Amino acid sequence: PICILAAPHIHDLADQIVHMNMIEIKELVDRIGDHFGFEDGDAYGGDGEGSGEAAAEEVVVEEKTAFDLKLMAFEPKSKIKVIKEVRAVTSLGLKEAKELVEGAPTVVKKDIKMEEAEELKAKLEALGATVEIV
Repeated sequence: PICILAAPHIHDLADQIVHMNMIEIKELVDRIGDHFGFEDGDAYGGDGEGSGEAAAEEVVVEEKTAFDLKLMAFEPKSKIKVIKEVRAVTSLGLKEAKELVEGAPTVVKKDIKMEEAEELKAKLEALGATVEIV
């Protein structure tokens, strides 16, 4: 193999670049890109078609359709009312509903539509519970 030695100033420059922080490297890349007239995608190894932007556009954001209703807390004086409502919406027995409510924060109902979650949240909050839709 042939060994080609670079000029000393190239070694010095390489040494300086290696010891830069990320902000300095970003600034260096931007300035070199400006000097040579690179577009944003070109300067970072794009395939000439703006691959980074195209890939970002291709990512389809799935809209969440199923939500969980989570009981975070409840007022002690309204515990019985909250248990009754939890029984009504989950069809649990009295013991199971009581354990569920006392175990707050806990998920009361899973995989429900947003409309149903908001309706149940309003009912439980009216009774003195703190509820989140997750």
